[in-house]
Amino acid sequence: MGLLTNVVGNETQEEKINRLWESAKKLDWSDAERQKAVGIYTELLGMIDESTPSFNVCAIFRNRGISYRHLKNYDAALQDFARELEIARRRDDQMRVMECQKITEETQEQKRKAEIEAGGGEKAAKLRAMADLEMNLWGNTPDAGRAFESLFADLENEDADVRAEASRLLADPPKSAQRLIAVFEECRETNPYRSQLAGRVLGRKITKGMDHTIHSQIARMMYGLNISFIPCGCVHCGFFNKGIAAPPNGPMMAYYHQVDDKGAYAIPVLCDRCGKKFFVVWDSNPL
Repeated sequence: MGLLTNVVGNETQEEKINRLWESAKKLDWSDAERQKAVGIYTELLGMIDESTPSFNVCAIFRNRGISYRHLKNYDAALQDFARELEIARRRDDQMRVMECQKITEETQEQKRKAEIEAGGGEKAAKLRAMADLEMNLWGNTPDAGRAFESLFADLENEDADVRAEASRLLADPPKSAQRLIAVFEECRETNPYRSQLAGRVLGRKITKGMDHTIHSQIARMMYGLNISFIPCGCVHCGFFNKGIAAPPNGPMMAYYHQVDDKGAYAIPVLCDRCGKKFFVVWDSNPL
């Protein structure tokens, strides 16, 4: 669309775009106001495009997508995030790519949860009960400890959706994150499997929107742990599991997956999709 020089009434097209953008930013988060925001962002997208020099069309797709998501129109939200991601990749805007991949993943999770709740049944009731437990995680009371252990046990649930929801609920509250770090550290030698369950929750959070390795410098900054996080395919179903807690040197040395722990160093992993255990193994000790 190029330069915005058209004049409509007493304002230029650029002035109108600025006015609409500022109007949308002032709207609150009620459903009615979010619907108004969708209308404003749609009007803006009819006035500018990727070639417009003064405005970032990605920001409009992002904001409209967030408004759609608030209104539980997840498919429309995902379409907007996909358009934003396409443009960001074309521009080689790596920061926006990572942000968009993260918000897309979060929206997909919300969509899946909404579908389960709409279907009713035992799984929907289970997710509601887990959500009730989450409220206790923000405190430092006996109820918080019980809620943590209950949700931690659900990390091994036979249902992949329940496991994913348990991980998501445990990851955010600061007190819960502190408990996860403590479990990871305290159980590394005595109960490596429990340690790895805690590590995966931390790993899934830090790798959301990304598929690649998180090196030890970032893990130390985020969690105070001298570890890295690596991806690895499941030996049973091939699913690409990410956020696997590994020694700090683990990413720099060749590793592979197998059904047993035979090797110089091995860590147990529970596949996010099939729920079966496999091992990430190194032929040389990465410690």
